[in-house]
Amino acid sequence: MSLKVRAGLLSLVVLLAMLFMATPTQAQQSLDWRELQTDYFRILYHADGEEEARRYEAWVDVIYDDLAAAFNYRTTTPLTLRLYPESVDYFAVNPSARNVPGVIAHADFRLRELVVIVERTAAQSEEGVKNNVRHELTHIIAADLSNNQLNTGFHEGIAQYMERPADELEQRIRALRQTYERGLLMPWSAFDDRERIYGQPEIGYPQSLSVVAFLIEQYGFTRLREFLIVNGRTPSYREALAQTYQRSAGELELAWRDWLPEYLEGGYQRNALVVYDLSFVRTLVNQGSYAAAEQELRTTVEWLKNHADTQPAEVLAEAEALLARSAQGMRAEQLAESARQALQQGDYERAIRLVADAQHLYAELNDARQAEVLAIYAERATRGIEATSVLAQAIELTRGFNYPQAYLQADRAAAEFAALGDTLRRNNAERLRDSLATQQRLVGFGLLIVGSFGVVLSLLGWAFRRPAEIW
Repeated sequence: MSLKVRAGLLSLVVLLAMLFMATPTQAQQSLDWRELQTDYFRILYHADGEEEARRYEAWVDVIYDDLAAAFNYRTTTPLTLRLYPESVDYFAVNPSARNVPGVIAHADFRLRELVVIVERTAAQSEEGVKNNVRHELTHIIAADLSNNQLNTGFHEGIAQYMERPADELEQRIRALRQTYERGLLMPWSAFDDRERIYGQPEIGYPQSLSVVAFLIEQYGFTRLREFLIVNGRTPSYREALAQTYQRSAGELELAWRDWLPEYLEGGYQRNALVVYDLSFVRTLVNQGSYAAAEQELRTTVEWLKNHADTQPAEVLAEAEALLARSAQGMRAEQLAESARQALQQGDYERAIRLVADAQHLYAELNDARQAEVLAIYAERATRGIEATSVLAQAIELTRGFNYPQAYLQADRAAAEFAALGDTLRRNNAERLRDSLATQQRLVGFGLLIVGSFGVVLSLLGWAFRRPAEIW
């Protein structure tokens, strides 16, 4: 038998098979029970509880089928789902449960009965109410598969793992994070100790969930089911672990401790029995956060491949497509960054090629966020190429001694390189321009000297010419 309880912020299930065994007592028989039948359940409810019973009727068989598919096992039916309207009715039948605060539900392996106190589910979400049934039905299945040999810790860990994500999960993880940070984790050997698990539920329950999550994530759900069966024919859980996982319980516990920080940082959101939610990484990719998405997706794709037996093929296909998209986005970002660096270095030809490649990749991604920046890079690279061409023309004109035109071209190139912030090439152009100015002055001075010398020679020739003879 297990009891579902709420201790502090945790929604817990306490296995109390030896505390009390629910039997059809006079108090229970005095209630006016009505019955609804589904394919797998007899739903017993109070005379005023038909509406609530119909609520359960709508989905209890779906939960049974889901768990049967997960465990590849169908427990004997019909099962009884008994809905107590109020706590007082429940305690009249199970007086020992008064000592357990916050009881919500329990499972009785012997009677094959699931019990829910409807009054205490009022604050739960619809998923939380369904989780009560998932949890308790898992207890019955795990007991069947393990020949009722499974210890308390693993019982509760598996039952919690079979729940669907709800508010309770975040509460459990917060409690486990505090336990981990304070160094208060239980050794796995404590899982055999019912009193310790139930005496410290804020530690025992979240920790047992993480241990089961570790075994499933690292070795798959099929192996966990095998562990249950092996546990039913071995004297201890430690021997069952060794036979199933080919590693000692001590080795597995050490590996779990190494793995736990990653689980606490977000790994707890993965569940081998739930279609992996790609919405977070999909958002990262759509926002252009390609590096963050790529890092997340590498782990995601590996995990999905390891759980191909439970995850739809299309989920893995989408994850791989998102990973490829992230890699392309990162490549585009790298090209854009390389283009920026090439511009800084004045390598305009390379910059224009890098910009074109980046623009092509971004276009394939349908990502226009960098379009304006890349357009600016392209415009600057084009101006740099043109300025470099103008400077080359100036040098060529210099070789032809066309200094005035060469000077103008060098001055034009210097002004453009200054506007581009290209100090090196601006200095080169200015040096050429200044050199050409100097050369023009020298040429002018030389021409002046040559002209002056010609005048002098002309005057001297006039002064020393012989007078004309008269015949």
